[in-house]
Amino acid sequence: MNSLIESGIIRRREENASHEKCHRTQERFEMKFLDEGSLQELMALQSLVACALPCPEIFALHDESYFHELFLQDRSTIGVSANGELVAYSLERIPGRSIDNLGRDINLPDGELLRVIHLQAAAVHPLYRGNDLQRKMARAHLHVAREKRYIHACCTVSPKNEISLTNILASGFVIRGLLPKWSGWWRYVMYRNISCASSHKYTGETRIGIQDIQGQIELLKEGFVGFKLATLSKGTEILYGRIEERKLIC
Repeated sequence: MNSLIESGIIRRREENASHEKCHRTQERFEMKFLDEGSLQELMALQSLVACALPCPEIFALHDESYFHELFLQDRSTIGVSANGELVAYSLERIPGRSIDNLGRDINLPDGELLRVIHLQAAAVHPLYRGNDLQRKMARAHLHVAREKRYIHACCTVSPKNEISLTNILASGFVIRGLLPKWSGWWRYVMYRNISCASSHKYTGETRIGIQDIQGQIELLKEGFVGFKLATLSKGTEILYGRIEERKLIC
């Protein structure tokens, strides 16, 4: 497959350079849909990203059979290459009526489950972070999902992964759930109705610390959604509110 989605310029941070005094070089990139021919590159990048993370529960690893299953779905895997090297990837999955359909976690009607797609995972090489690659790949996935006439996009993000959470919120998603998932690790269940506008007005806005799991669960039970991160000297807070003039599941 390897059909081109987007190309342009990204910046690469010098290896071993500090973030404070970080020199970056410009490189050309290509974003493409990938097929099985990219499997070993995907596995290698997955391992590299996992080893660079400060906390292992941030990023769930997938085996080769999982990638093989995804390749059976049309345009499910997106990759970004620079200088002939895979530096980022993102996965989209159609869960169908499976038990792990995230629509179940946010109480979508049973009749809507077949209209759900998952943004399943995304990984960016540490030296290429800061280029909005996760957002670019999410945008491409959502474009494909609309073409396929899906309505509900869901994904999960660890409360400990503030970078991914910021990217997903900026992609028009809101926090609709918070619960222990794989291996008992806490995950936000993120949601976006891709058939309507992604911007909303909120009422009853309130801030809560990102580490206050139980407090956030209570807000979600009361009909609030999380829509923005605020980084303060005392730590990170999430802004919750009720969506104004909410339509059905928008």
